[in-house]
Amino acid sequence: MKLLTSPLVIILVATLLGVGLSSYLVLKRIPEYAAMAAAMRPKPKVIPSHIPDRPPPVDVTSRAVSELKLAKDQLAVREAALVEQQKRMQSERLELERTRADIDSMRKQVEAYLSEAKGLNGKARAEDAVSELKNLKTLVQTYSTMSPKSTVAIMLQMEDASAVKILALMKVDVVAGIFEEMGKQAAGDPLMAKRAAKLAEGVKNYRSPK
Repeated sequence: MKLLTSPLVIILVATLLGVGLSSYLVLKRIPEYAAMAAAMRPKPKVIPSHIPDRPPPVDVTSRAVSELKLAKDQLAVREAALVEQQKRMQSERLELERTRADIDSMRKQVEAYLSEAKGLNGKARAEDAVSELKNLKTLVQTYSTMSPKSTVAIMLQMEDASAVKILALMKVDVVAGIFEEMGKQAAGDPLMAKRAAKLAEGVKNYRSPK
């Protein structure tokens, strides 16, 4: 009993009781302190799911190098196309020059052929003229020995052009006899008079200087 009433013991018991009570109060408020600490802790930043992620930062130097390389490649392609076009134009120009040369050569050949043909035609015409003149002279000699009446009968079967050539090559007195005979026959045949006038005009024009 004396021990319980001792001041030292009382102080010790009071101290223990105070510590226990404090501990009890502290333990009782631990959840509250924990909630307060959680509330005070910074919350993580939440990014909404509908917002797309930001693209990574662009490297300006790499982008400039890429664009420069692309421009260089495009320029190389254009230069290659230009060189190809120039080659094609050069080839077409050479082909055009060859075509022009061929055309010019063909033109010269055609002109030579035409000139040769013209010369041959002229020569043939000259030969034909000589041959015709020879035949006409033979007929002139034959008809000149015939009577005017017989000559008129033959000439009535000729074309006017042939008759004119023969009459034009005959002597004047022979032709006069032939036209005299035609005039006699024209008395009973009006067509003979027209034929005689036509042949006379033809002989006149044939003998006139051209």
